[in-house]
Amino acid sequence: MVVVLGVIAGVSGDGEVVWRLVVHRRWRPMEPGWYVLSLVLLGGMQGWALWQILRGRAAGQDVAPDRHVRRLRRVLYAYLAVQLTYYVVFFLPSPWWVDVARDVGRLALVVLFHRVLDGTPRALRSIALAAGTLGVVGSIGEEVFDELGVHAVERIFDLVGLDGLLWSLWMVLILVAQARDGRWGRVTVWSGTASMVLALLVMPLALGLAGGFGGPGITVIFVLSGVRSVLMLVWLARSAHDLAGPHAGAVPRRERPAPARAPLGRRPLPVAAVLLPLLPALANLAHGLPLWIGPRGAIESAFRMHVTGPGLLLWLGFDLLVGIGGLAVLVLVAVVRRTRRLARATACTLVIAAAVGAVTAVTARAAPDHTAADLSGGDMVFDYEGAQIYPDWMFTPDVETGEIFFGISPLWHSAAFTVSAIILISLYGRRPARRSPYRAAVAVAASVALLSLLPAADHARGPFTSRSDCERARSAVGEYGQHVESRPMTGETAFVCEVRGSDGAPFGQSVPDLALVAYGHRLCGVYTRNDPREIARVREAGGVDVRELTYALDEICPRAAAIVKAARDEEDREIAEREAEEQRKCDAAPRHRPLIRPESASVRREPLWTDYGVLEAYEEDGYNDPFEDGLYELLEKNGLVAALPGHLMISIYADPRVCVTTETYARRPPVETRGWHHVVEVGYHSPTGEIVLGDPMGGAELPDLALHGRSGDYRIRVHYAWLPWKGEKYAGQRLLIMAYPGRGDEVVVHRKRTDP
Repeated sequence: MVVVLGVIAGVSGDGEVVWRLVVHRRWRPMEPGWYVLSLVLLGGMQGWALWQILRGRAAGQDVAPDRHVRRLRRVLYAYLAVQLTYYVVFFLPSPWWVDVARDVGRLALVVLFHRVLDGTPRALRSIALAAGTLGVVGSIGEEVFDELGVHAVERIFDLVGLDGLLWSLWMVLILVAQARDGRWGRVTVWSGTASMVLALLVMPLALGLAGGFGGPGITVIFVLSGVRSVLMLVWLARSAHDLAGPHAGAVPRRERPAPARAPLGRRPLPVAAVLLPLLPALANLAHGLPLWIGPRGAIESAFRMHVTGPGLLLWLGFDLLVGIGGLAVLVLVAVVRRTRRLARATACTLVIAAAVGAVTAVTARAAPDHTAADLSGGDMVFDYEGAQIYPDWMFTPDVETGEIFFGISPLWHSAAFTVSAIILISLYGRRPARRSPYRAAVAVAASVALLSLLPAADHARGPFTSRSDCERARSAVGEYGQHVESRPMTGETAFVCEVRGSDGAPFGQSVPDLALVAYGHRLCGVYTRNDPREIARVREAGGVDVRELTYALDEICPRAAAIVKAARDEEDREIAEREAEEQRKCDAAPRHRPLIRPESASVRREPLWTDYGVLEAYEEDGYNDPFEDGLYELLEKNGLVAALPGHLMISIYADPRVCVTTETYARRPPVETRGWHHVVEVGYHSPTGEIVLGDPMGGAELPDLALHGRSGDYRIRVHYAWLPWKGEKYAGQRLLIMAYPGRGDEVVVHRKRTDP
């Protein structure tokens, strides 16, 4: 039926009803092929699940008399009904108390499974009971305190449950116990196992590979989510069905012979196998870093970008486990047990960890983007759902050097893991009475390790200064951890940092500092001799034109330094001449003669320059926002001045310098328009009694216009005129700003804008 409906919907283009019946979510348009394939897969899966759920227990069996078994079956059926009604099929509204009731049912499952699985090892049952109880209690507390609005306590309960990780651990342990118990069939165990694998591994990986929820990615996620939900329902139903028969009727497990233990062998080798994974961890722990990889490398970045929830927490837990030497404990167990299967599994784990470390080392070296700027929150590396992934103390700059310790290179971990794995395989992983096939592997691995760790040249590389090292060197660490500008770098250090910071420099960025400086001195000789034929030979041989490297060689080449100094002196001279010319303009500008005596008057001696042609005064009173009050729109009406309570703005032209005079009066001065091209008066309310105009981008400020610190209502009158100079009518600008106490918000244009 689902296939027929899917084909009809795909042909007709109207498949919302069929999609809602099968997927139980709103319709999302997609390609017909994906749509039909999704319906067929999910429909077939749901048909199989209904057959498993509705067929009940096996015929001819009686319900077990144990009361704990009967209670567990009832709770399983009740939990199955709640899941079907509210969360899977009908999607009824589920208020918070329904979620709490479901969590109470989960708590009953935890307790009853603990009682029913009495034949399971006590350690497994105890860990499952603790994990399940903490996970459910955390979920209940989170729901209740979220409804009550106590978000601080809600966050605590969310941390107790570890974002559902404890409940997932309980499920895994229960599935292991069911597989060992014998009362549950293969369908029960494998349906639950498949559901957990989909939730913890497949769905996060599919989401990352699909690139989010676009295109067919949403279809893949919907299909996997539907399959996971169906498998969990099958597990609930079959767990209750299989408990209908007595424990004695279960199929007995096949007894396997105890695995043979290999001899311990020479003691130095097993001890070395245990200690090797511990040595790199101790090196990191000595610096206070309990991590193996931390925030570096492509693998960590992939987990952080594409994996969320329990998957990310599992990765962080594995990183911390390896960082504190957890793999050494695994090797110790393998050495004590000395079984071939355990030795091979441990060696396989060590090899995988070594591969992860090698990839991390290569990618972190290729893209060293984890600097102090990133750690301060630039890319939110340390924030996950409102909580820091790594504590502040773990990655902080050193007080003396300013460097951040991310841990030793993961290649040291990889080398230790590889050697430890080789020892385990050679001692305990070989088949008995067979010639070892791993001698060649040991020789090859040793050769590869030596070739990877030893330098390729016949001399030492010497120090290597990276771009991030140069950035840290330019800012020193002052008191209380504050960064202050340090003295400028000179000499060979400045040359190296100039090359490292230039993307287009014709130098190899991977060249060590000593070789780079030596090459720079050779180029300085070519630059100083300035022989056209020698310059041409260097350009043809290395693709470098030394005539274009003046500013790159000036720190180590006297000839280039002299040319750079001459160019800078010429630039400084031109700037000084322009400043003197602007000063002469203001000196020649007409001086204002007040018609009445002002309380204060100030003539700015130096010309004023603004970034965007705005002079602004803003008084912080906690009630207005200078970015959202709409003053700029008011300024456009008259084009000169506008004011709101606590916010005053004057508009001038940005490029020409302006000569400014400010005057404050105790009473209204007479209106003056002669000699001015634009005169406007506005009302202004000063909440603090401090009216200081200045460049909002951080330039110079004008004297305070307030009358002896008086707050209240003022009238601001602004006079504007162009300043001619040497036959040019628009050479400069001049302003006269008057302020006096007065009421009224009306805008008075005493003279409209005119041209000179």
